[in-house]
Parts: sequence; C-alpha cells; structure tokens
Amino acid sequence: MTRAEKEEIKARIQEQLLELASIMSKSDAHASKCVKLGLSYKDNYPNEYNEYIKAREDYNQLEKDLAALESAEVEEEIIDEQPAE
Repeated sequence: MTRAEKEEIKARIQEQLLELASIMSKSDAHASKCVKLGLSYKDNYPNEYNEYIKAREDYNQLEKDLAALESAEVEEEIIDEQPAE
C-alpha cells in the first residue's frame, strides 16, 4: 500500500466514524429522558436502541481498523527520474 492509498483509506474510515458518531448521538436525548423518568430506553425506543448498538459495534471495529492502519507500513514510492531528452 502506498502512502496515498493509506491516507485515502484513513480518510474514508474517519468519515465513517463521524457518521456513526452522529447516529449514536441522535439517541442521547431519548436515552437521557428515559434515565430521568426511570424508563427503559431499550423498551421505549427499540428501533433506535438497535440502531445505536449496531453503530457502536461498527464504530469500535473501525477504531481497531484505523489503529491497525496507522501502524501499517507503506511501500516506498519509486519515482522514475529519467532525464528528458
């Protein structure tokens, strides 16, 4: 993998992380409301709860992928420098 490919993959992962963080933060208001009222978030908002769980799992996996990518070595890019004739 070249440095450019690594940066492109890294940018895509970071974009996905932001999207997943947005999904998770959407449920914060409902979860907070349920806690204040002593209600079960899972029971009162089952679809939102399942979406949150899936997003969190995906987020955690992407964080691991990003960490692995950060430590991955890149191939040295060889620039063919032949003199112009």
